[in-house]
Amino acid sequence: MTQDEILDLIKHEVIPAIGCTEPMCVALCVAHATEALGEEPEYIQVGLSANVLKNAMGVGIPGTGMTGLPIAMALGAIVGRSEYELEVLKDATAESVAEGKKMIDQKAINVDLKYNISEKLYIEVEVFAGGASAKAIIAGGHTRFIHVSRCGELLFSAETSQGDD
Repeated sequence: MTQDEILDLIKHEVIPAIGCTEPMCVALCVAHATEALGEEPEYIQVGLSANVLKNAMGVGIPGTGMTGLPIAMALGAIVGRSEYELEVLKDATAESVAEGKKMIDQKAINVDLKYNISEKLYIEVEVFAGGASAKAIIAGGHTRFIHVSRCGELLFSAETSQGDD
């Protein structure tokens, strides 16, 4: 490989992240589902591949003093912006962390193992508020959305996007 090919590969494959990539891509998926919903969710349901679950549960979430997925998920819903990709939580503040802790205390977040999937990196998020719901799925790459829907209406599918990441 030439130096230019290596640099092109790095530019294509390396994405800035705040903290560990697994909880950040879960927060990213929550943020995108929340954006599709159009309001802060009252409840968040997440299904993860075993690999993502094991890699994300015990790591620290920068700026929170906490570890694990629940705070990353809560902040993804509260301040997350999907356009920031793996820097999705860069707008977090002490106030948003306190709000995220309340969301956790209210049992508004549930994380489960997703069975019968072949992807090592798979995140399925469904958010609910006011009788509406939205779903986002990342699979095969930390920022690779394959599905986004709101109230059952398909907004995006990898199958209809001609393979865009």
